[in-house]
Amino acid sequence: MNPLAAIGGIIGFGIAGLDPFGALVVVPALAAGVRRRVILLFFGTAWLATVLTGIVLGESVQHVAAWLRDLFTVPDPVRLTVQLVLAAGVGLWAAYRWAHRNDTKPERTRPMLAGPIGMSLMGTFWGVSALTDPSFFGVATVGASMQSMLAVAAVFTGWFLISQAPLCLVVLALAAGRDSRPVQRAIRFARRTARPAAYVMTALLAAAFLFLIVNGATYLATGTYWPA
Repeated sequence: MNPLAAIGGIIGFGIAGLDPFGALVVVPALAAGVRRRVILLFFGTAWLATVLTGIVLGESVQHVAAWLRDLFTVPDPVRLTVQLVLAAGVGLWAAYRWAHRNDTKPERTRPMLAGPIGMSLMGTFWGVSALTDPSFFGVATVGASMQSMLAVAAVFTGWFLISQAPLCLVVLALAAGRDSRPVQRAIRFARRTARPAAYVMTALLAAAFLFLIVNGATYLATGTYWPA
């Protein structure tokens, strides 16, 4: 693959995989008082896990994609059981959040896993979760055409920086200092929207619970899942 085609592929797949959720993890963490070095640790482990996952994936991209499809193709009775267990867990979580919605101020609540080890684990999970992104498999085909490991690492680094552009912007602003104007604006925004965001999260959990229940009930009544 010629260099221009490779660069075009990295940019295209990076834009296709654009993900704002990394920034939505670190900004509320900053608002809750998580230290700057811990945020940078999250960013670094997420980048490293993404690159290492891509290197390990290598030329076996199609085999891994097929394996993931088979992994999530569960026989119907087992799938129904898994859905009902998930529905119970999600429903209980939503009910707990609603029952305790006024117990604390979400904008002051320290996130779970907010220490260095917790954020490192979360960053690692964030990087490996790239396997759920179709654009990652697309850029893996670009990486598979490279002759050196450094070139492969550069391909996945480019994809990470583009697809995680919102997170990268937060980290760049944070490099200027926690008291810099962009960071303080982001923190104020996170604190203003913390309670509405908590309600939205509870509503999404409730919607997931209803979907899983309706999906399972449809299978019991008709023998097929909804949507088909």
